[in-house]
Amino acid sequence: MPEQHKPIIIITNLYPVPWGPNRASFNKQQFDIIADKKSVKIVVLLPWKEWLVHRKACQSNNNIKYCPYFYIPKVGRRLVPYFQFFSLLFLLPWMKKQEATGLLASWGFPDAVAVAMVNKFLNLPLFVKVHGTDVNENIKFSGRASLMKKWLNKAQSIFCASKALADALAKIGIAQEKLVVNYNGVNPEIFYPATNKQNDKSLVFVGSLITTKGVNELFSAFILCHKECPNLTLDILGEGPMKSVLADKINAHNLHDNIKLHGSVALPLVAEFVRNASVLVLPSYREGVPNVLLESFASGTPVIATVVGGIPEVVNEDVGILVDKENSEQLANAINTALNKNWSSEKLLSHAAQFNWQKNVQRVMEIIEPQ
Repeated sequence: MPEQHKPIIIITNLYPVPWGPNRASFNKQQFDIIADKKSVKIVVLLPWKEWLVHRKACQSNNNIKYCPYFYIPKVGRRLVPYFQFFSLLFLLPWMKKQEATGLLASWGFPDAVAVAMVNKFLNLPLFVKVHGTDVNENIKFSGRASLMKKWLNKAQSIFCASKALADALAKIGIAQEKLVVNYNGVNPEIFYPATNKQNDKSLVFVGSLITTKGVNELFSAFILCHKECPNLTLDILGEGPMKSVLADKINAHNLHDNIKLHGSVALPLVAEFVRNASVLVLPSYREGVPNVLLESFASGTPVIATVVGGIPEVVNEDVGILVDKENSEQLANAINTALNKNWSSEKLLSHAAQFNWQKNVQRVMEIIEPQ
């Protein structure tokens, strides 16, 4: 096979699937741009319970493979890389047949650990991309951290979505020279400013509806703000186990006209909500650099976010307000401040311009395919 047609194999749990077409749109955008420059083959890792429910929709082809793996819910998290490794072995003949020039694992733990194990049989240049929770949550546990130290050090380079992530990996013993800070990008054809905002008292949240995204604090803060601003609205975009809890709270406080749960929506519709909002609010407990913040800047919409992970690296006083995590009162004060501040669209868009997918992929390609 001619060298220019040899692919890179990307292995990750973070990729759209037929039953979740809006999942991990940031990875889809990056991988699509890589595919414009080089052949790409993708292996999607799926927990066995998810695969079991949707197995009929898992139609693998020569460009994308679905790889179910076993795990025991809530038990033995440090064993998951071994289960993934065992499942990936079944795809070893297919991976060898591709004559790939490299492997890219997108998710630090457990995915990248399992991919590094499989690479013992492929002996390809190995690259890893880390995002946030895959590092920040798992390094808290010595067993998982030691696995990451052992296996991620076998990668040639590790792309980190923030400097904070690179620092966290260095602290557990990942070689500093392997760590490459490479901020994610934004698609300007999807995320751009509104010609005129339809409502100057509107909030938007985009993310998984889980406790650690701060959705409880967001609701409590909204209640406090709503007392002073009865026409305040909140659009919540995303799915997750907290959705029913939030629905119950909306019912209990009779806020059906003010707070809307939209579920998972396609990226162009996310962009529409973000550009028309007064403020995007993301009160997470832990993050890397959430793409939705970068997309909000590009939409001309200021943000309120927590001082966690790499967020302080991308949020300054011209584009947003930083608050402590798990602090509803401080969050409410920030919302009131943000709604009454005269934000500069020029400063927001100027700040957004540095977060570019083409620049991001150019950096990746310089490393995985040096000239």
